[in-house]
Amino acid sequence: MSFKSSAKRNLLAGSAAAALILSLSQAALAQDADLEDEDIVVSTGIRQSIKDSLALKKDSSSIIEAVTAEDIGKLPDISIADTLARLPGVTAQRVRGRAQAISIRGFGPDFSVALLNGREQVSAGNNRGIEFDQFPSELIAKGLVYKTPDAALAAIGIAGAVDLQTVKPLDYSDRQFNVSGKYVINDNGDLNPDFGADGYRLFGSYIDQNADGTIGWSVGVTHQSNPTQFFSRELKTNQFQVGATEDGVVFPTDNPRSGVVSRDFERTSIAGALQFEPTDRFAATLDAYYSDYEDTGIFRGVETPLASWSGAEVGQVNGSGPFATSATYNNVGPILRTDTEGNTAEIFAIGLNTTYDVSDRFRVMGDLSYSELDRNDIDYESYAGTGTGIIGSGNADVLDTLTFTFPEEGDYTINAGRDYTDPNTVLLADPGGWGQVGFIKEPEIGDELTAIRLEAEYDIELDWVESIRAGAIITNREKSFNSNEAFLRAGTGFNEDREAPIPADSIEGATDSGSIGLDILAYDPASLIDNGTYIVDPANSTAWTVEEDIVKYFAMANVGFNIGDMPVTGNIGVQVQDVEQESTGTLAFPEGAPSQEQTVTETYTEVLPSLNLSVEVVDNTYVRFAAAETISRPRLDQLAANQGFGFNNTVCPDEDGDGVREYNAEAFNPGAGQVCLGFGGGNPFLRPYQAESYDFAVQHFFSDTGELSLAVFHKDLSDYVIGGSTVVTSEEQAVNILGQAFVNANPTSAVTTVGAPGNFQSGDVTGFEGNLRFPLEALVDSLEGFGINANYSYTKSEIEDENGRSIRIPGYSENVASGGVYYEANGLQARVNVRYRDGFLSEVQEFDGSLNGAEALSETLVDAQIGYEFQSGALEGFSVNIEGYNLTDEPFRTENDLVDFPGETFVSRYETYGRTFNFTVAKKF
Repeated sequence: MSFKSSAKRNLLAGSAAAALILSLSQAALAQDADLEDEDIVVSTGIRQSIKDSLALKKDSSSIIEAVTAEDIGKLPDISIADTLARLPGVTAQRVRGRAQAISIRGFGPDFSVALLNGREQVSAGNNRGIEFDQFPSELIAKGLVYKTPDAALAAIGIAGAVDLQTVKPLDYSDRQFNVSGKYVINDNGDLNPDFGADGYRLFGSYIDQNADGTIGWSVGVTHQSNPTQFFSRELKTNQFQVGATEDGVVFPTDNPRSGVVSRDFERTSIAGALQFEPTDRFAATLDAYYSDYEDTGIFRGVETPLASWSGAEVGQVNGSGPFATSATYNNVGPILRTDTEGNTAEIFAIGLNTTYDVSDRFRVMGDLSYSELDRNDIDYESYAGTGTGIIGSGNADVLDTLTFTFPEEGDYTINAGRDYTDPNTVLLADPGGWGQVGFIKEPEIGDELTAIRLEAEYDIELDWVESIRAGAIITNREKSFNSNEAFLRAGTGFNEDREAPIPADSIEGATDSGSIGLDILAYDPASLIDNGTYIVDPANSTAWTVEEDIVKYFAMANVGFNIGDMPVTGNIGVQVQDVEQESTGTLAFPEGAPSQEQTVTETYTEVLPSLNLSVEVVDNTYVRFAAAETISRPRLDQLAANQGFGFNNTVCPDEDGDGVREYNAEAFNPGAGQVCLGFGGGNPFLRPYQAESYDFAVQHFFSDTGELSLAVFHKDLSDYVIGGSTVVTSEEQAVNILGQAFVNANPTSAVTTVGAPGNFQSGDVTGFEGNLRFPLEALVDSLEGFGINANYSYTKSEIEDENGRSIRIPGYSENVASGGVYYEANGLQARVNVRYRDGFLSEVQEFDGSLNGAEALSETLVDAQIGYEFQSGALEGFSVNIEGYNLTDEPFRTENDLVDFPGETFVSRYETYGRTFNFTVAKKF
């Protein structure tokens, strides 16, 4: 990837400045080669983790939440997202059973930013939101959730930012060597015969320093194979997917999809750091992170077309409403689906940070970083059934009668009249008669981000200002996506009816669909493309590239003064962002003309002031206030320049039919939508979501492991993105279609409409948070080692569309709570954690791979752990631990409104992931 000329100049200037900082370090080495040795005592455990987290929170100028590892490689969860989700105002959405997407204060992953060691990172999905399981918890030393920004922060969204930090070797005074092994098992069992329910996680870490403590190095390695086994039910209950009896009892009439999913997440990750602090004036840190993972899986199940178009007939429907308790359907042609699902990805990130104290009052810093991701997905659908074209055939020899039961919880069952595990019954086929026996998508995602940061800080002697900090951050990011789609046609082995026996050597057995009740034949379709059984016929694919060049200039005053006896600290500053975004996609011409690639460029500037103040009103009691203007950049797929267009024949008629347009300037009226060109699809002119944010918090730290805090926040939102029509001026696009001479002669022809996501709406979000951490020994000495933590947050969102209908923010839950009890003494550790969230707008993957909002129901998750570390003797440093996650087997459920019954809903999606147990042994040397 290459920078544009302006970015290149900035990068060259920054590189020269970084070289200057490095050269100044040589002078520092000559001036001060000796350092006083300082012993650093590193404590571990639950209480030490709480102590470290509260210290970070107490000392921060911003309003933050923090988590720190109990020991090297020991954050207490499978995923860092699970740990973050226990913090006030933070929640996680489970994706395929793994906590992956983070919401902060009611805003989903599109509204926050993920940092690694203070630097913005590439993301594994096809948008900006980080999939947090791309970072193994063993390699994370601490996580900071910024709820308010300051001007110097590298990046933050409307919701906030999550900064994950790896180990710094000079934080330790001696050698540290840690290893651990974990056995993982899921109690759903082997739902598909070719995927196991157990796995493992291995971890090793080495940290060391030279004798003088001026050079430190660390490396951590983790390798894992984590299983996922879950039952999947998609009943599909929106208003267009249901019918009703004469008595008004509702029943499904679309195409329920039911089955089992097995996945194996294999990953090898490495994090390392090299620190160099030869003097008390100069420091340099080089850190790197690499991850190579493969997430393989398979869905095996059935689609059961129940709609009238399928020829299915509704038989007996039972129940008094509003939703049926059971229903029988005749003449159903089940489509047996074997979908190979998964992805492979490589992530690499590296950064070099140098700081130099030019004098006792003047400091400079330079930071260079680079991160990249290459990801390849697969969604390979293989179809089977009792024959080709059975749907709508009326042929009783190949059709079936199915009876569904519909419990209120949503875990429906299916009773079939045929045995779909019998290879004599099941064929490779085209059950729907669509002309295809399968479909394959192999999306490719590329993401690359380069950044340079230069800043200086000067201590000044004013009554209320302690120092001035200023600098610039220059970033270039390019993200690309290609869906790579193809139909699979009948090839070798199929007869003229597009039917073929399933190869005997590909049969694995049968699925275990549990209470769903409809097992199917399990076969491996991996060889069917290579051996010619399937013929690949390329389909129209979606492809786009978005590149962003951003220069952020910031200036910030760090303040410190007293109001009476109360010390006041904080900062006030501003960040100015110059943005150039370039989007490349496909422009589809009307009337079947060939499409062409187009590139659209947009530039804009954002000015973002911020203020953070903290007043220590009495010892260890702080009152904090923050105000800021923040932005969240729009989704990358919404910025994509994949568009179709049409001519307005009133403004740009082709009166003589020769294909050459004329221009009727008198008809031009953009306010009424009367413009020459109208585009639809993506919107490369999108601007960021905007928010004015205000925060007020009171925090009391009654011990180094105890805290009571209360906070309120309010965000005035503007430029909220929803679908609509926008009037924009784009000479670039107009010239592309009409020609330069036409646009020169008719300048207003460059004014166009874009029917796409646009910055249309405004609203507000207001909330309250409370948090308590309390060591029970403060009440009774006999409870030494016991402690509790509890937090609750309430968020109210008020955003409406042009028709006054409420707009739900993805990831928004009105009520969120988390709590737990822990015990730690004499090497024994135990804890139980519970977290709850209200219903929320989740994002689930649709047939075309896009994400769509679905109303998820409330959920309560329970986890527990118990372990022991030997304190002395031959086993000193050896520990064992047992962990259980999702102990109540809480399902993930979504629902739809029953439009004919106001206030009534019924479950649409129901997934159960089972309980996961980890058995860990570890040793510290």
